[in-house]
Amino acid sequence: MTTRAPSVKTLCQLKDVTRETAKRIRLVIKLETRNELADYAERYLPRTRDWLMRCYHRPQASDLRAAMLDELLCTFGVEYLFATAEGLQGHCSLPSDELVCEFLNAGDTYATTLIRYHGRWQLGCWGDIAERYL
Repeated sequence: MTTRAPSVKTLCQLKDVTRETAKRIRLVIKLETRNELADYAERYLPRTRDWLMRCYHRPQASDLRAAMLDELLCTFGVEYLFATAEGLQGHCSLPSDELVCEFLNAGDTYATTLIRYHGRWQLGCWGDIAERYL
């Protein structure tokens, strides 16, 4: 199965993203296996490589991909929104809590960033998604 990813042109809309960086982001999104992701990180992404070396068990592919994208975009970490009984939260309290989206923290609620929403990486802002759940 081929993973869908935003186009290079679309990715260039992100703050400070060059065409070359956009190509690298697209490649990371399209890499299929945890081993492919880890090999790429070990070669080209020093912060992610250092994190991998500290892990006792290799992280899941989705966590590894998000960390790699965070490094490529120079954002402020990977964050999550969960639909809980108390409303939208940044953490999962119960097994019944549903993951709404995963996003790269760009420093502002309405800053355009990469978001994994409905299983697909796309451009958007997490503030717009949060408003849909209010």
